[in-house]
Amino acid sequence: MRLVQKLSLAFMLGTTAILTANGYLRVRREVALFQADRVRDHDLIGRTLGASVAAVWRSEGQHDAMALVDAVNRGEGGIRVRWVWLAGPDAAPHLRTDAAEIAALPPGSTVTHIAPDEAGEDERFTYAPLRVGDRPGALELSERLDSERRTTRRTVADTIQTTVILALVTTLLSYLLGSFFVGRPVRALVEKARQIGRGDFAGPVRLRSRDELAELGREMNATSEALVAADERVRRETAARIAALEQLRHADRLSTVGKLASGVAHELGTPLNVVAARAEMIGQGDVSPDESREYARVIVDSAQKMTRIIRQLLEFARRRGPRKEPRELGALAGHVLELLRPLAERQGVRLALEPCPATHEASVDAVQIEQALTNLVVNAVQAMPGGGAVTVRVDREHARPPADHGGAEGEWVVVRVRDEGVGIAPGDLGRVFEPFFTTKDVGDGTGLGLSVSYGIARDHGGWIDVSSTPGHGATFALFVPVEIG
Repeated sequence: MRLVQKLSLAFMLGTTAILTANGYLRVRREVALFQADRVRDHDLIGRTLGASVAAVWRSEGQHDAMALVDAVNRGEGGIRVRWVWLAGPDAAPHLRTDAAEIAALPPGSTVTHIAPDEAGEDERFTYAPLRVGDRPGALELSERLDSERRTTRRTVADTIQTTVILALVTTLLSYLLGSFFVGRPVRALVEKARQIGRGDFAGPVRLRSRDELAELGREMNATSEALVAADERVRRETAARIAALEQLRHADRLSTVGKLASGVAHELGTPLNVVAARAEMIGQGDVSPDESREYARVIVDSAQKMTRIIRQLLEFARRRGPRKEPRELGALAGHVLELLRPLAERQGVRLALEPCPATHEASVDAVQIEQALTNLVVNAVQAMPGGGAVTVRVDREHARPPADHGGAEGEWVVVRVRDEGVGIAPGDLGRVFEPFFTTKDVGDGTGLGLSVSYGIARDHGGWIDVSSTPGHGATFALFVPVEIG
């Protein structure tokens, strides 16, 4: 229910309650006044007519006095009058009050009661005592209460009609005024709030009033202006952060390229020697045509091998923007191991990719994921100065992200890099992903590799988990969602 409707309904209910209470009190007051007027009329008629009847009785006799009473009954006032004896053989039966009580009243006074008549209908009876001679008598005035009931019903009907009309009028006025003073400004504020929710901070809300809603509108306009400035600042800071991250990752790639240089040089040395020797023999003319063709084939194969090695190194070192596409992570892991194999062999480390019967695809940037895996594998190789084995395994798991990552449980592709090195001290496990944190000797590392890898995982909607037992190696697990938009 809308605010204006609620206010109108509340106003209608409150007004109706007040008018109903006022109507109830008004009806009671009108009925009480009417009853008091009828009692007063009875008293006035009883005393006046009693004095007249007594005077006629004394001067003209009983017959003329009764004729006066009959003349009064022939009127249209609705009050019936009769003479009653209070004592004696012809005392009136069925009096509506005690005859002794009436006789004890002082002259000129009356007594009024409401009692049922012979038919069982309520009537108002008034007795005005008169003493004519030695016998006590009284004038009995009776009136049916029909007129009083009609008056009460008419008063109630008028009150109800007035209450309904006033309630409807006040409700209509409250709805119209509420729509103008409340509904229209609230709709403008709601539309402004929706614009802010959509990220549209232009177009200030304009309210001509000077009430609290207009003040709220001015505050929303000020908030929108602040959000525009904050949004622009966030854009600039985000762009700067992205540029810094890209520079950091590129620097990390170049650092890794430097580490790979010696291994690549070794890989290029053998085919270069083969090419040089075969070319020298061909140049000296000491070979037959068949041997020349064979040597040319060997030279081509060696050149292709060197080209492939150099291309892999250039692709790894080249700076480029993120390009997410469905890729098989097992193939990416194998490519990384092939690239790092010369470096690992120089340190007496074996690299192995555990076979997996199924393929595990995810929407990733292949270059960035290769950089992250390269950092993890290089870190594992450097953790084994005495040699050993680094094992990489690709799986699909149902897991819940860590608390700092957030999100619900789901399906993830996980790449685990396990080494047999010295392990990580428990006090350092929580800091291994901090930028520039390293436990290696000076010159062996920058402390950026794991931090860059973790940032790549977070950019892909995943994370990196680490577990280690000192002296028994460490395992780094790179999680990425199965599906990424």
